[in-house]
Order: sequence, then C-alpha cells, then structure tokens
Amino acid sequence: MISSPLASWIRSVALATIVTSLLLAALIVSAEEIPALKDWLKATFYHHWLGKGALALGSFAIVSLVFRLKRAPRLSTVILAETIFVALSACVIAGFFLLHLLKVV
Repeated sequence: MISSPLASWIRSVALATIVTSLLLAALIVSAEEIPALKDWLKATFYHHWLGKGALALGSFAIVSLVFRLKRAPRLSTVILAETIFVALSACVIAGFFLLHLLKVV
C-alpha cells in the first residue's frame, strides 16, 4: 500500500498532467488557427513552442501544488482518468494535424 503523503502527491501530479495535456492540446490547435495567439506566443516567449512549453510547465507546477492541498478521488480512478485524457489530448493534436495535412482544415 502506498503511504498517504506519497499517494496524495501521485494524485496531484496525475491531475496536473490531465490539465496540462488538455491545455497543450488547446494551445497547439488554437495557435495554428488563431494567428494572433501564435504571434503573442512568439513575441512573449521568443518562439511559439517555447511559449507553449513555459505555459505548460507553469500550469503543471501550479495545478500539482493546488491539488496537493485538496482531497481527490481514489488513486486508481485518477490514474485511469489521466490515461484517458492524455490519450484524448494526443488524438486531438494528431487528428488536427492529419486534417491539416489533408487540407480539410
């Protein structure tokens, strides 16, 4: 059995991973479709990928600390949700670029 402090950190990191993966999927698709967002990321962070990375790291750190202080569902439930949402985010990104490659969007 995992000790309670370790389990709460694992939960908070898993929840932060969910939030960060969804944020990155939204940022990647939005930056390709909204030139003003991509330009802001370039102007603020020197390159749009650096901006996405900085926002992802910041959100991961903040969310993991915030959820560390809150009660969370069972560890197995959080890990299952993490798996589903990370796979969903990857599918959104891959699907968008596939549609972009096929000139659908």
